[in-house]
Amino acid sequence: MSKIIVRDATGEHSYSIQDSVTVGRHPNSVICLHDPMVSKHHARIQHIGEHFIYEDLASSNGSFLNGIRVSRHPFSDGDVITLGKVDLIFHAFSEDEKLASMVDISRMSQTSEVHDRIEVGGLEQFHAESEVADLNVLREDYEKLRLGSELMHTLGAHRELSTVLESAADELLRIFHADRCMIMLYQKEHDELVPKVVRTRVDSGDQLVVSGSILAEVQQSKLAVLLSDASQDSRFAQASSLIMQGIKSVMCAPIIDGEEFLGVVHLDSQKHGVSGFTRKDLQLLTGIVQYIAMAIANAHLLNKVEQEARSKAQFERLLSPSVVEQVMSGEVNLEKGGQLRDVTILFADIRDFTRLSHNSEATRIVAMLNRYFEMVVDIVFKHGGTVDKFIGDEIMVLFGTPLAMEDAADRAVDCALEMQGSLKKFNLDQEKYEEDDIHIGVGINSGEVVVGSIGSTRTMQYTCIGDAVNVASRLTSHAKPSEVIISDVTKKRLKKVFDYEAVPPFSLKGIDGPTGAWFVKEILGDTKP
Repeated sequence: MSKIIVRDATGEHSYSIQDSVTVGRHPNSVICLHDPMVSKHHARIQHIGEHFIYEDLASSNGSFLNGIRVSRHPFSDGDVITLGKVDLIFHAFSEDEKLASMVDISRMSQTSEVHDRIEVGGLEQFHAESEVADLNVLREDYEKLRLGSELMHTLGAHRELSTVLESAADELLRIFHADRCMIMLYQKEHDELVPKVVRTRVDSGDQLVVSGSILAEVQQSKLAVLLSDASQDSRFAQASSLIMQGIKSVMCAPIIDGEEFLGVVHLDSQKHGVSGFTRKDLQLLTGIVQYIAMAIANAHLLNKVEQEARSKAQFERLLSPSVVEQVMSGEVNLEKGGQLRDVTILFADIRDFTRLSHNSEATRIVAMLNRYFEMVVDIVFKHGGTVDKFIGDEIMVLFGTPLAMEDAADRAVDCALEMQGSLKKFNLDQEKYEEDDIHIGVGINSGEVVVGSIGSTRTMQYTCIGDAVNVASRLTSHAKPSEVIISDVTKKRLKKVFDYEAVPPFSLKGIDGPTGAWFVKEILGDTKP
């Protein structure tokens, strides 16, 4: 099921669509539009296979998708087609929305009378074989237990939550000879039960009507409920739609993991009397539901583990191993937002990269960059740096975040010098690949910036912004091949002794006056005298 939202001068109007519908000014049109620019028989929407197809019926003024006239178009969710001054917005229902449309939670008044309620703790046990006189009853009990055992093994074999629930619903329908089965999970953030699986023995197209008061009772009491003749239960007296569906027997059991309420399993049947659900059925259902609860909890745990693994893999690409462990343990927080931090920023950029890329195939350039960055990132992590980002052939590195460092400036300069030194060996390897030598220019600056995870909830990046970043980037642009240039601010923070050479005064874009900077050639001592 999907819907078309009609947006015109009067507001928005929604039309559910399942099969083909007509669009136009003619009063017999399913979607009747009162716009003089719309033809009487303007268009039709056909449901073909899994898709809804919009087809313009040679209208006078046409149909437009994103300003382009179309005669036939397969709808995608969110598509907007304009007819005159009217917009038709297509919305494809998600699986959750489709399931929700199949279920009608009847909001009946709550009463104290319940016909044949069974508490889980007070259920009768299955009798011993010697106590059962009727052989058919014994066989039926055995078959239900056998099928229940099979279901428990089946649930343990699946990892995806959707597959677990679908398998459970299919088997429950078979075990209890029910006409319909529904599994609903509790969404804590919205405080509501949401249908996740609906199964019916016969697809009648009717909604599955369930009692909201029964769901509320099962959720609040965490007890399973059996109604052996729903038509006689006072809580169904106002549910004419339920009575019309001929529901005679209902079982509803909570899905509980420890003390946490996860959802409910709801089964109903049009059978009554001895053919309806029994106390033994409810006892077996509550046992099975415990396995469903375990399967749901395991699926949630697996999903959490997989998310943490993906997060750790992402962090490992950007952070040093020691910092990754602190992030994963919760000692360091990389949540969305920002905070002021004093850091040292390093940029390293390959010089004359444009010429290199023109003189070599793209695949060879990518392979070379991967080898280069592999070497550089190892050096960065060795000195405790955090990879902020890769910008083409350039890398941006932070020192002093997410963990504060007293010697951030020294680490950054040590890292830059080791990068330059390692390129000598790297370029010897370049000869094996018949590639040109590469050289980098490095710029380093220190200062206060805003750092944090910035972006959307789907894609976030741990980064920093501020003037100190811009200065470091512009120092890099000024550095020639094999040079490391640091700012005056960074030089004043160094605790180690380096061989410096003053950079001739120069101006940086966006910064007033000349910029003081220094070439760093090599380290001379661990500490200043």
